[in-house]
Amino acid sequence: MTPGPGLPRSLAPLPDESITGYVLRLAHRLDTSPARLLVVTGLHESPRTTPSRRLLTQPEPAALRNFAHATHLSPAEVADLFPSTFASRYPPATPRPDPAGRHGSRTHLERWQLTTSTRYCPQCLIGDRTTIQRRHGGPWQRTWCLPVVFTCPHHRRYLLHQCPTCGSLVHQRDHGHLPRWWDSGLHPTQCRARPSQQSTNDEAGRHGACGAWLTDARPGQRPCSTVSATQQRILAALDSAGPDQVHCLGQSTTPARYFTDLILLSYLIRRSWPLARDLTPSPAVADALDTYLTQPQETTRRRRVMTASDHHPRTEHRAPPLDAVACAALLTTADGLLTLETPRTLTPHLRHLLGHDQRRLGRQSWARQFVTVRPDCSEGLRHAFAPILQTYARPGRGRGLGAAIRRVPFGPEHIPQFLQDDWYQQYLAHFDGINTAQLRRTAALHLCQTAMGGSVREAAGRLGLPDTRTAYYRSYSSISAVHAWARRRSDPHEFEAAVHDIADQIEAMPQPIDYHRRRTALRDWCIDSASWTTIIDQLPGNGRGHQPELGDRQQDCASIIVWSRVTGTERAYAPHPIRDQQPTDVAEQWRQRAHKTFAHIRDDTALQQLLTAYAQWLIHAIDTTGATPPGPWTATHPRSSGSIATNNPDSRRSHQP
Repeated sequence: MTPGPGLPRSLAPLPDESITGYVLRLAHRLDTSPARLLVVTGLHESPRTTPSRRLLTQPEPAALRNFAHATHLSPAEVADLFPSTFASRYPPATPRPDPAGRHGSRTHLERWQLTTSTRYCPQCLIGDRTTIQRRHGGPWQRTWCLPVVFTCPHHRRYLLHQCPTCGSLVHQRDHGHLPRWWDSGLHPTQCRARPSQQSTNDEAGRHGACGAWLTDARPGQRPCSTVSATQQRILAALDSAGPDQVHCLGQSTTPARYFTDLILLSYLIRRSWPLARDLTPSPAVADALDTYLTQPQETTRRRRVMTASDHHPRTEHRAPPLDAVACAALLTTADGLLTLETPRTLTPHLRHLLGHDQRRLGRQSWARQFVTVRPDCSEGLRHAFAPILQTYARPGRGRGLGAAIRRVPFGPEHIPQFLQDDWYQQYLAHFDGINTAQLRRTAALHLCQTAMGGSVREAAGRLGLPDTRTAYYRSYSSISAVHAWARRRSDPHEFEAAVHDIADQIEAMPQPIDYHRRRTALRDWCIDSASWTTIIDQLPGNGRGHQPELGDRQQDCASIIVWSRVTGTERAYAPHPIRDQQPTDVAEQWRQRAHKTFAHIRDDTALQQLLTAYAQWLIHAIDTTGATPPGPWTATHPRSSGSIATNNPDSRRSHQP
């Protein structure tokens, strides 16, 4: 369509004015119908068809250019009339193909844009004292089409969504278009709904519409301070000129992720109501939400949605309430959870809300949607949900997650195969009634699942454990024992929380230990003869050339101890090249006597100190160069200050550098 010469008269858009409000005001000024104006300005091509909802939310670029030319507006001014300008900060405003899909085909985010009606502030519609606004009314604001805007901060009142006279939804779409678009006699601030049979309004008789003045609505209850503060926080996140970061659960996140968090928590609060009633800012707003969820029209709407969409029987819970007070209760409660100090303080609240469904998490609709859709929420919310959703599950179960819930900066290479002793002492040593080795194996495997997701077998492979039947059985038997033990405790989630605490510590480390590099460097390794001689010579009471019962067998066991400490791995998986060189009968004898030999070395304090210093020397070299030192260890070699993991399950104390 070729642009014409443009309109003889136009209007300058008011601050935050929507395209609907602008068309209504301009049509009223030109004494024409809004439908005719859309055709004349090129925003809609055919006068015989009605403008669709999509026309007023995501029109074609060519139509926008025609509209800008006809109304003498700049492209930027025209773009600011549409809600898509919020898309970078408010994900539901992102234009999507076919937003009016049938039978609930829209996603839960798309439901968070009011495309079938709008809210309004009567005092804002009155306008200021300028001539233009006295004649044509104030702005129908873009933000009123966003459910997250439920109050007018300027007039300190809740927004309305119904006509004060007929009770109809304001600007309710009929088959995708606004009512009475072809009517040129209605003022922009009059109700355009069809009148009821009982209506005696004179305007209704003349115009075939209700015609009541929306500016005559009486003021209702005022929002409390908590609701007002939440609204200001939301408006600041929507403001394109505002900060690019929002404080959420003690961390900074983008406005888009903040709004995704709000929507997800609002959905959960509504699904679990009234479990969250004690979290609402005041009894008044809690009563409003309770009334909204139990009123007859809500029940009718739920039945209609359940009938229309057999695949999504609970999709009605994903749509926000039109009632501003009920919506304020929902969003203020969700925002209150997001303002908690840390993600871990939010986790108990989430467990409580998820308790509304007695089925296991893998079958709950909310949890299933979260792990399937993987919404782009904040890191804080992911951390809060991870101890709940990223838990052990048998292969093939619904919660055997293929991808991690948390986003962590470390990988499997930074996790020891057998949880190192200092971490064990700090986070797990207080647990009783469970085998220590099983606890440390399970913690390491679960840490890997926390970082990468996947099954237990995949976690074992990523940690570098041998792909053998013995290793597989050891991993699964340990995990089964630990989780059976955890379920019997007074706090069944205590172990899961401790694992995520360890993950927090690894995440906070500026340079996490690369255990994979250490294991690679020490593959088929043992203490060389020269270094072993140096260790023996430094033992107390040893004269020159005197070596008390510290031969090849003790050298082999000492090598395994050092290897286990450096690599963070169990002794059972250590290489033993010295033993492998022995005759078969001798090697079998060494294997059978290994436990006594390890106990002898463990009880020798002086030897333990020397092995610790030797392990420090190896760690410094491997972490610096990626390879073992080129020469033997000497007593005068500088010792590093790096930490060492004591991974011997028989160890009776923690060995620190």
